[in-house]
Amino acid sequence: MTARIASSDGLRHTPSGLPTLRLRVIHTSQQEEGGRSRAVEMETEVVAFGDTAKRLAHMPLGETARLSGFLDRKGVKYPTLELHVTDCT
Repeated sequence: MTARIASSDGLRHTPSGLPTLRLRVIHTSQQEEGGRSRAVEMETEVVAFGDTAKRLAHMPLGETARLSGFLDRKGVKYPTLELHVTDCT
């Protein structure tokens, strides 16, 4: 997914010392659906750990990045989906 970084909670560390970063990103694109082009725009939360979190933390707000990873729920008490970023460019 290509997305623009909208906000960041800042680089933090887990109790074990692993760097972690939570971001809100905005994705805008054109997608094909039912044989027609459709404009897609969405804002969502993403989370990254380790070196990926460090790389994202150095990107300025408004920067566009290509993010890849997997979807998982936000937590045991929060069934909302979030993207866990495993790579960014």
